[in-house]
Amino acid sequence: MHAFRHLYVHIPFCRHKCGYCDFNAYAGMDRLMPDYVDALEQELVFARERYPFQQLETVYIGGGTPSLLPAAEVSRLLEFIRRNFNIAPDAEVTLEANPASTDETKIAAWLEGGVNRLSLGVQGFDQRALAVLERKTDAAQAVRAFSLAREMGMSNVSIDLIYAVPFQSLETWLETLRRAIALGPDHVSTYCLSFEEGTLLHRRRAEGKVPEVETDLQWDQLDAACAELEAAGFRRYEVSNWSHPGFESRHNHAYWRCRPVYGAGAGAHSYATDGRRAWRWWNVARPREYVAAARSPRADGEELESRKATAESLMLGLRTADGMVAPGGFDSELRGLQRAGLIRRVEGRIVPTRRGMDLHNQIALAVL
Repeated sequence: MHAFRHLYVHIPFCRHKCGYCDFNAYAGMDRLMPDYVDALEQELVFARERYPFQQLETVYIGGGTPSLLPAAEVSRLLEFIRRNFNIAPDAEVTLEANPASTDETKIAAWLEGGVNRLSLGVQGFDQRALAVLERKTDAAQAVRAFSLAREMGMSNVSIDLIYAVPFQSLETWLETLRRAIALGPDHVSTYCLSFEEGTLLHRRRAEGKVPEVETDLQWDQLDAACAELEAAGFRRYEVSNWSHPGFESRHNHAYWRCRPVYGAGAGAHSYATDGRRAWRWWNVARPREYVAAARSPRADGEELESRKATAESLMLGLRTADGMVAPGGFDSELRGLQRAGLIRRVEGRIVPTRRGMDLHNQIALAVL
């Protein structure tokens, strides 16, 4: 098994569970936070004893809403990781934050703890779209949080945006893009809203309380994102991600390149490989069960046989603009994708076309 160079830590707490969210996130559990950080420390010690770790190139604190952790708890967690793992001097250390729970005290704690990349969950600036998404934040909070992070020295800031939201017109989406670009982020993620079964938004659509979004409008909004972001100097380096040169997410690249990533926390997934076979396992999802599980919170896992592991690496590699070297055993699938205009061959690599990035689900279906 290859050594882990990438660490993901899941913080499942939220102030409010947004209507579109199907992540492993829970509201109303603030009192559990100290016990949860205790459990994270126990799991991380156990993982370090059981699995091979080398110098960490990336650390990602995701959620949920990691910015809900009190400054003292996040300082404690970051200091524990620094003390127990060898973190590269130039490692990318990311923390996800909600504008509503970002303040001066917390940013100071994040910076002191080694966080050098902030991923800010803005999602939008249009109040009607934010209301549909049930985001308990507004444009002013987003601007304030971004500006404060910059003023205090956060040199790498990413923002998330969601399009194809019911009641969101092309004009309001363009206004959202332009306001986002005007802030001066280094990285932008744009996600098409999906109605996941079991979410409040899915039920509201089924009940006719929110309308369907026309497919043509979805494509128009994606085209608008391509045009506006490219004009502002951003490169679309992955299906949903844009950055200025040198600000691509190194942690996410580990997933797209099928590098070993250890996932700690409730519901977190880990991926390991020896170069031929691969293994995936995941922790118990509910925070209280995770805390009770102490050192060994693993729920289940699977071994991926060689062809399935290669298929996953192909599917994920073709999410990125740089593509990958074509693996053996998939010649007919790749020929079909090339005929469909979804991929092309460039200097010995296979890369997705613009159409292939827009219709990546077709690549995934063909490969998997």
